Amino acid sequence: MARLILIICAIGLVWLLLRRALPRREADDRPGKREQYTPTVRCHICGAYLDRRLARRDQTGYCCQSHDDNA
Repeated sequence: MARLILIICAIGLVWLLLRRALPRREADDRPGKREQYTPTVRCHICGAYLDRRLARRDQTGYCCQSHDDNA
């Protein structure tokens, strides 16, 4: 039983030493990095969310391009 505890402690010590010795990766190098946020707005006619660059602005707020003729 004492050998098992010593082996577990030795493995834990090696793991801690390796973690400190190896260089850490930067947060930007993560493979699952999120894409840049694009602001969205809500169409006041149908309620759909769309990219602000694709939306049309009128007197009451933003609307979809398909509703631009009706507004």
